[in-house]
Amino acid sequence: MRGHWAGVGPRRPQNFRRALKRTVQWALPLWPILLFGLFATVAGVFLGQQPPRIVQYTIDRVIATNHYSALPKVILLYVSIVVIGQVIGALSGYWMSVGGQRVLHTLRMALYEHFQKLSLSYYHDKRIGDLVSRMTGDVHQLEGLIVGTSNSLARQLFGTGFALYYMLSYNRLLAVLVLIPVPIIGVSLFFFTRRVRVVYRSIRDLMGQLSAKLMENLSGIVVIKAFNREPDEYRLVEDASRRLQSESIRAARMSSAFHPFIHTVSTMGTVMVLGVGALMISRGQFTVGQLTAFLMYVSHFYMPIGDFIRTFDSIQRALASGERIFDVLDTVPDVQDPPDPVPLEHIRGEVEFRHVSFRYPSGEEVLHDINVKALPGQRVAIVGKSGAGKSSFINLIPRFYDVTEGCVLIDGIDVRRVRQSDLRKHIAMVLQDTFLFSGTVKENLRFGRPNATDEEIIEAAKAANAHEFIVRLENGYDTQVGERGVKLSGGQKQRLAIARAILANPRILILDEATSSVDSESEFLIHQALDRLMVGRTTFIIAHRLSTVRSADTILVLEGGTIVEQGDHRELVDANGLYAQMYRQQYWLDEECAPDEMEAEQTSFGIGSRD
Repeated sequence: MRGHWAGVGPRRPQNFRRALKRTVQWALPLWPILLFGLFATVAGVFLGQQPPRIVQYTIDRVIATNHYSALPKVILLYVSIVVIGQVIGALSGYWMSVGGQRVLHTLRMALYEHFQKLSLSYYHDKRIGDLVSRMTGDVHQLEGLIVGTSNSLARQLFGTGFALYYMLSYNRLLAVLVLIPVPIIGVSLFFFTRRVRVVYRSIRDLMGQLSAKLMENLSGIVVIKAFNREPDEYRLVEDASRRLQSESIRAARMSSAFHPFIHTVSTMGTVMVLGVGALMISRGQFTVGQLTAFLMYVSHFYMPIGDFIRTFDSIQRALASGERIFDVLDTVPDVQDPPDPVPLEHIRGEVEFRHVSFRYPSGEEVLHDINVKALPGQRVAIVGKSGAGKSSFINLIPRFYDVTEGCVLIDGIDVRRVRQSDLRKHIAMVLQDTFLFSGTVKENLRFGRPNATDEEIIEAAKAANAHEFIVRLENGYDTQVGERGVKLSGGQKQRLAIARAILANPRILILDEATSSVDSESEFLIHQALDRLMVGRTTFIIAHRLSTVRSADTILVLEGGTIVEQGDHRELVDANGLYAQMYRQQYWLDEECAPDEMEAEQTSFGIGSRD
């Protein structure tokens, strides 16, 4: 249980400078919007600094001298400044929101595009919920930094600058008194951010892992219920949520202690100004209006500093998210297109493994010195015990992984010299775990060929023995299949996968346990569909049920990552090696074996011999 959350506690100091630099680079395309927002912000802040001067004029020139005839003009000026400032602020806010949504969209799509480019090995130790969290929560945090936080930061910096300028213009001594607490605030901020940034990164990691656990459990809710694991899974999710709660409370405790401290320190400056200012008024060196305006500017000076603390808090959160995003974007795919790819428009379908060895980045060698040639149109079956390397073998053909040694050739061309998209358009796969997307039956079938006509879709469905059950569905081909095809049976989903492959019309076909999880009636229909699909195509078949590969042109027997036997079914049975042993073990369980063939197999295995 604890393994899920390893490494979430205190972490090494993170490279926030790199994250900030990369964030600025992402914001550069929005410079016209951000520049307009900056000008609007400066204009709004400047207008916001004028009311104290109007208040001073009202006290010293209108009230003190009984010149009330000027009061309507003063009020009109005050109202005009406020209204113009609000209009500018509204325009700035709108365009910054537009810019923010563009950043959000660009970042989301950049992440998704990179997810699609990353090799399958990247996903071996990743949890999908955590990756989704990076595309949603983390991207939203970074967008807030680029647009909202940057706008707030500009408002605070210029607000502090304008307030300081006007305070100096009123009285330099009082302005110096205001500045006394600033070094204390700065040093405190430095130490606060060093501690809090680690906590915020931990919070983002925990949020991602909680999302991953929730997605995993909701996807596997049937298994949880079937094994009565609700209480156990509840405890696991509660543990994850409590860890997140603990870190969030830790961050809140740090902020709650820091912000009042800053407010207390800044109040010292206000008190000093009030005391010294009152003394100056008693000596005739300052007016009541000037002190009132000065105290308003003191508020304008310290308030942005307090807001800056909260903004800096947001910056730490956003940069923690940015680091998680750039961790993904900086990951280089293990499998990449060559700089000068060889075109692969049409192929015959010859596939050759030449001295191929393969190991996963973090594991031992799973394939060793494989030499196989499949001629166009041949059927090659790969059999062996679990862990023999069968799935690794077929994953090298569409170049989901690159070989460690040797080469995989298509029509004599090394697949590493070909663009991945060009290679895979000639290959289709029908897998044991059929994946259907949320949408209609027709949309799922068109996944094999997006421009297929309705007539071509129906023809493919008929060839896959799927048309008959499709038309019986509620809305026929426009029926929603539900998430992962939840509304369909296993056999129905398999037949849709076969129709999808037929529609793609590949030259190379890969079947990975395509009939292992269906009933006998569905299996019969699927075998019929597969026989039609395999005609004229180079086909690689993985099957644990050996009765399904007897018609293969070549059967490869893998053990420990090497080919230990090779030949057709009869040759391997006569050889009485590993294949014959495996076949003998399944023999008594294979209810579909024909009587005459059973007698022949008995003779081959020496079963029933009087000798």
